[in-house]
Amino acid sequence: MSTRHQYYNQENLFFITTTTKDWINIFKIDSCKKVIVDSLKFCITKYTVDILAYVLMPNHIHMILYFKKDTKLSDFMRDFKKFTSRNIRLELQKANYLDILKLLEFQKGEQTYKVWQDRYDAKIIKGNDMLLTKINYIHNNPVKNGLVQKVEDWTSSSAGFYNGMECELPIKNAGEIM
Repeated sequence: MSTRHQYYNQENLFFITTTTKDWINIFKIDSCKKVIVDSLKFCITKYTVDILAYVLMPNHIHMILYFKKDTKLSDFMRDFKKFTSRNIRLELQKANYLDILKLLEFQKGEQTYKVWQDRYDAKIIKGNDMLLTKINYIHNNPVKNGLVQKVEDWTSSSAGFYNGMECELPIKNAGEIM
């Protein structure tokens, strides 16, 4: 993959990480993983965003997002986390995952469950070298964590896309963004 001669508006290209409460392995559950994928599909359309790379790990997500219009990262993340929190809780209740629901209990005002840590990390990507470093970091995350032997074996990742395979999310090739 090459990103040579590509220029990005640095205020619109982000490396993002968000983590589940207490690093609970919620995304090992297929129905919860589907909530994440469906919500990302919705949010990238609503906010006119390209996903250049992502990995959905059992308890966190890494993404590179390129906002083609005004930067609305905080709105994107607010909507994404609010929708997924509610729907993951519903999926866990429907499938009777009482042990995980117990771990997610959280009492603050009317809130009784907490799926995500309050914050998310967002770093502006400055230049193609940093972009390639972050894409490689994202794709190697499942290998580094001992979940697979090769990056393309982790199906909840854009690594397969960059190796000519199908991907569960629409990916914009980092070499095509202008």
